[in-house]
Amino acid sequence: MHDSWLDDALALHARLTPAVVTILQSVLKSKSIDYLAISGRTKDRSGALEKIRRKGYGDPARQLTDLSGVRVVLFSESDVRIVSELMSRTFSVDRENSLNQDDLLNTNQTGYRSVHFVCDLGSGRGVLPEFSGLANLRFEIQIRTVLQHAWAELSHDRNYKFGGKLPKDLERRLYLYAGLLEIADKGFDELARSIDEYAASVETKSESGDLGSEVNSITLRQFVNAWATEAGLQIEDKPGSDNYSDLLRELDQFGIKTLQDLKVIIPGNYIAHAKKIGYETNLYGLIRDWMLAHDWRRFARDVKHDWIIPPSGDRFLESFFDRSEYEQLIGRFGLGGNMARRPVPKRRPKLGGPQETSPK
Repeated sequence: MHDSWLDDALALHARLTPAVVTILQSVLKSKSIDYLAISGRTKDRSGALEKIRRKGYGDPARQLTDLSGVRVVLFSESDVRIVSELMSRTFSVDRENSLNQDDLLNTNQTGYRSVHFVCDLGSGRGVLPEFSGLANLRFEIQIRTVLQHAWAELSHDRNYKFGGKLPKDLERRLYLYAGLLEIADKGFDELARSIDEYAASVETKSESGDLGSEVNSITLRQFVNAWATEAGLQIEDKPGSDNYSDLLRELDQFGIKTLQDLKVIIPGNYIAHAKKIGYETNLYGLIRDWMLAHDWRRFARDVKHDWIIPPSGDRFLESFFDRSEYEQLIGRFGLGGNMARRPVPKRRPKLGGPQETSPK
């Protein structure tokens, strides 16, 4: 009875699903919101027909809202709230059919938690040529945290161990563990907010001239961003998430404990040299340039590392040192360098002077 309509609808939804995924990826990227995954699926024909029969839908074109389904998995409950608020600005939301699963749980219950939205592309986006034929087609978006996603996957009937009806004692234990996941979810959310507050407090202190904060992944990124902005230099971002563990270990072994320590080793004419040669680098290259320019012999003696200066060389260091000094440095850190056995030559004077600029 519904076969002809369904075949046409599934063909359109096969285009709609990846389009919604792409839109959500773009929106979250523009808002600098990290996510674990954004995935989509279009129901297959047999699954759609089974749901129409099971639900007794008389008008599936109106009642079947999840032929296209998209799932957004985020890292914290705060992010779920933020992304949920973005939905009404991104799509046309059907409030009557959208819900927050938390609202269905009693105060003494634990279990499946997720935010569900039923949407269409909206009048503005729906008239664009790339979305021709997709206007007014509805789709479902699920938004959840990583731990909510873990619970949903464990308790779903696809998992024979946890799905279906369990004996009461086992079911109670299952829901107790669900409660632990909910507590952990809220704990991670509070921790994320505390990290944001810490980052804001360090930024305020640094702007006032207090650089006594310890060097860690948060303060290092803040310091370098502020320094680069004031210096008018572009620092390339390394793709993906990075906690700078190797770089922080190198800084520690080099004796850099605070932001003030880091400020002291910035070569006085680094900015002038970098701009003169049109030098571009990332955070790793920048900090290692500073350490090597400050005292590469101490770095060679005290710091364990597993990288080399490539055969093409380091344009900044080559312009910073005189030729003899640079050749000695390359002998240590280049492809043929032997860190363990080569003697450290006597120090030669290096270029540099008082620091030109630093974060306020």
